Amino acid sequence: MANGQVKRRGQLPGPKGLPLLGNLLDMDLNDFITSLSNMAKKYGPIFSLDIGGDKQVMVCSRDILDEICDETRFHKLVIGGVEKLRPLAGDGLFTAQDGNQDWAIAHRILMPLFGPLKIREMFPDMQDVSEQLCLKWARLGPSATIDVANDFTRLTLDTIALCTMNYRFNSFYSSEKMHPFIESMSAALTDADKQSMFPDFIGSCRIRALANFRKHVASMRGLCHELIQERRNNPIKGTDLLNAMMEGTDPKTGSKMSDDSIVENLITFLIAGHETTSGLLSFAFYYLLEYPHILEKARQEIDEVLGDSNLTVDDLPRMPYISMILRETLRLMPTAPGFYVTSSKDETVGGQYDIPANEPVFCFLHQIHRDPQVWGPDAEDFKPERMADEFFNKLPKNAWKPFGNGMRGCIGREFAWQEAQLAMIMILQNFDLWKADPNYKLKIKQSLTIKPDGFDMRVKLREKRKLSSLFKTPSIASLPASSRASRQHVDLSDSKDLKPISIFYGSNTGTCEALAQKLSADCASFGFMPSKPLPLDSATKNLSKEGPNILFAASYDGRPSDNAAEFAKWVESLRPGDLEGVQFAVFGCGHKDWVSTLHKVPKILDKCLSDAGAERIVDIGLTDASTGRLYSDFDDWTNGKLFPELLRRHGGSKDAQADGHLELSVVVNQPHRSEMGGNFKRAEVVENQLLTHPGVPRKHSLLLKLPKDVIYSPGDHVLVLPKNPPELVEQVMSCFGVDNDTALTISSGRPTFLPTETPILASNLFSSLVELSQTISRTSLKRLADFAGDEHIKSELHILAGDKYAKEVDEPRLSILDILHKYPSINIQLSTFLSMLPQMRPRTYSFASAPEWKPGHGMLLFSVVEAEEAHAGRPGGLATNYMAQLRRGDSVLVEPRACRPELRAAMTTLDPKVPIVMIAVGAGLAPFLGFLQKRYLETRHHQSTGSPACTLLFGCRGANMDDICRDTLDEYSRAGVVTVHRAYSRDPYASSKYVQGLITKQSKMLAKLWGQGAVVMVCSGKKVADGVMDVLSPVLLEEERRLGLTNASDCDVWWKSVGKERLILEVFG
Repeated sequence: MANGQVKRRGQLPGPKGLPLLGNLLDMDLNDFITSLSNMAKKYGPIFSLDIGGDKQVMVCSRDILDEICDETRFHKLVIGGVEKLRPLAGDGLFTAQDGNQDWAIAHRILMPLFGPLKIREMFPDMQDVSEQLCLKWARLGPSATIDVANDFTRLTLDTIALCTMNYRFNSFYSSEKMHPFIESMSAALTDADKQSMFPDFIGSCRIRALANFRKHVASMRGLCHELIQERRNNPIKGTDLLNAMMEGTDPKTGSKMSDDSIVENLITFLIAGHETTSGLLSFAFYYLLEYPHILEKARQEIDEVLGDSNLTVDDLPRMPYISMILRETLRLMPTAPGFYVTSSKDETVGGQYDIPANEPVFCFLHQIHRDPQVWGPDAEDFKPERMADEFFNKLPKNAWKPFGNGMRGCIGREFAWQEAQLAMIMILQNFDLWKADPNYKLKIKQSLTIKPDGFDMRVKLREKRKLSSLFKTPSIASLPASSRASRQHVDLSDSKDLKPISIFYGSNTGTCEALAQKLSADCASFGFMPSKPLPLDSATKNLSKEGPNILFAASYDGRPSDNAAEFAKWVESLRPGDLEGVQFAVFGCGHKDWVSTLHKVPKILDKCLSDAGAERIVDIGLTDASTGRLYSDFDDWTNGKLFPELLRRHGGSKDAQADGHLELSVVVNQPHRSEMGGNFKRAEVVENQLLTHPGVPRKHSLLLKLPKDVIYSPGDHVLVLPKNPPELVEQVMSCFGVDNDTALTISSGRPTFLPTETPILASNLFSSLVELSQTISRTSLKRLADFAGDEHIKSELHILAGDKYAKEVDEPRLSILDILHKYPSINIQLSTFLSMLPQMRPRTYSFASAPEWKPGHGMLLFSVVEAEEAHAGRPGGLATNYMAQLRRGDSVLVEPRACRPELRAAMTTLDPKVPIVMIAVGAGLAPFLGFLQKRYLETRHHQSTGSPACTLLFGCRGANMDDICRDTLDEYSRAGVVTVHRAYSRDPYASSKYVQGLITKQSKMLAKLWGQGAVVMVCSGKKVADGVMDVLSPVLLEEERRLGLTNASDCDVWWKSVGKERLILEVFG
């Protein structure tokens, strides 16, 4: 045992204390973090301290913290500096003791205001304040010294005040002196922290300091009372935090918040909502300036995503490296360095350490986040890469806790995260930055939170950035009509014919409730009459048997929402057969920061309902709120699975499937042209080259001149919006008697993707906006039968929609137009025809080039899907045939999309010394071609030598058939960039006919590379990918077994354990 160490109760180590003072003299009150860190190194993962006679336990390791975070054993304790803030914040969310009723009421009222969707709505106000900061810095210029912590404090205080209570402190428009509220807050926090360090008998002697403390408390509470009175005198509409507290009702008790509770929570949000975020940003920018290569990588990501465009909320998830920087900053510098818990009974942790009941336990995050058992020997280093999703999601539970724990964790984490991302991105997009003192090393200023002390920097606008044009945006009038379209009215006047459907949600933050409301709004278009969405608890013992039950649920650190707890408890108690006759579907929301409990509750509900005999309509739908894809995941699930299955089971009302009340008017004069909106931009065709010899399916390379603001990386995707073949467009117009320049005006009583109430050229509508060759559905066949005057034809159509559909309709891919040609007696209006057509959808391809190869250009590689011989009158693949006929100078609508993070990491940031194995067939070579091109250019510029780290296994038909890009790959091989192994399926003399055979032939080499840490990437169709993995998995598994890295014997089990950053499948349709 270390010198000076004593054991308490035979269990906890710790320094020996003095009478009355305890271990106060062992602590540097101005730097308690360093003091505690040194003690942790001396006494181990858990030890005891005596602070002026008060015994406390210090936890400094992840393993013990994991037990401490069990809320069935430990709960929050308000003590120390936080307790000293109670004269200011009372029973606010941060300072209330465990079990406080006012806390529970406020928490239930306020949680919905901090859900992901509400936070998204706050983006414009957050951006407003960040623009003020950037404009101030731009006007100051590079000669001014910027107090980083000071300006970020202004930023975050103004942001929380504007976003949550529509109040402007206008900190950037005042003098250098901070707003009085900030000065009082800073003084109160500092003094509360000092009060916690002194025994009561010493603290009571600080008469002048305590008087100042009370003065600052009175000043802040007074301002908050003024805000409340101002709102009462001048009420505003909306559901901001202040309105919610003044008008909201607790959904559980029906109680409202008292004025004192409102004041205490206003102060809580003003303090907690700005103090920690300003510290996070200050530390983050210190690390960026300390590590310029990290700053440059962050800026490169921002430039690739944004270019010169203004940031939007949808851009945030497209910049994962920014999140990695912020996560790593909070790991090393958690701005709230720890939190207290206690237990109501004696507990033993770590299998040997006794903690008495009611003993304060301090979870020291500053040390826990440096636990080498979790973070490795370089735990003290700043490395954002360790926070990439593929690693972050695999962290041990409770390894990263900057937002506290469980129910008493930070309610505003989503707010803080969006605010920090936004500010960092806007600053790095517009400014060059450097330390004002090049020799500055980090010093920490401590109160209840921590910030850098004395950290100043200088900034200047980046090249080509001008103050006069910063943040200039087009007026609403200049936006395309599609951008200004309002939601159309859904006519429910015929609701008596709609099928009933029940919708329930469990939500604390409002996300699931919003999705439930959206589903409710969409139901009528599919022929269903929804119930009013209700909390899940109202479905307890009350699930409908008259129609489907659609449930939306979320997990909150593994627990159901407050308004779903009763329902969840009931569902888990059900026995088999209890829910016979009930139909249900579940959509689950979660957040990957709680990786160990992600989607736990919705998955439990889904399983328990099924086990109790209820019929699952479709598989559970899931979304991760952190990705920004919440609505797209929801739409994919409802439109792609739920409604199609409901229509199959129940049908929709006849009216819901009719022509949607479309009315057409024809205007022959002054025709207008309408383009597809969205994020598509026009690219110009530079070259379209056929790469294959006659006699084999065509493969092309398409070189495009991209719009100026388009930036991409190797492996990235590009969406191409095709057009229908001209001959099909002519057939439609001939069928319905319209000309190319006929202008059609569409009206609809229901939502539609078609442009309404505006003229559109018939040629444009039929070539660009709808898919003419889409296979007709069974429902559409039955609808056409209604318009067939001949009973024999009507019967034939019903037969085609029945048992013969698969062989006679789906297999030959008959379209609506095909059916109309086959049965010319079917007499339908153009409006009915249009209502049955799907929207033209984009097709996804991979860039086959590196942006450095030809700046401003990108190349695509694609295989043309030819028309099948059995149905030669029909075109083959719509998009590939469209692209194959493009000529130099033609334009094509494209939208770049980032590839998966693990693929991008492998292609852009992976250490060149890490072996890479690429397996591709045909045009699946595309993403690898761009990657190899990038490596080749780097080799030429840096003259790197040595054995190649890349191996390509490529399959095609033959050397003189479709061995595409052979000359290019040979050049890369000569440069030492790649070794290529080929399989030729049509060459009778080839040693390997398929890539699976290549894998078998090269199995020893592949095993060796895998053992050396290789990354394996496969790009092909699903069938080939499955075949590749059937052969490759046993080779890699056997190597890991030989090296003692796994005990798995089953390939499927082993494959699931392999990190997705090492085995990457890019499967295309």
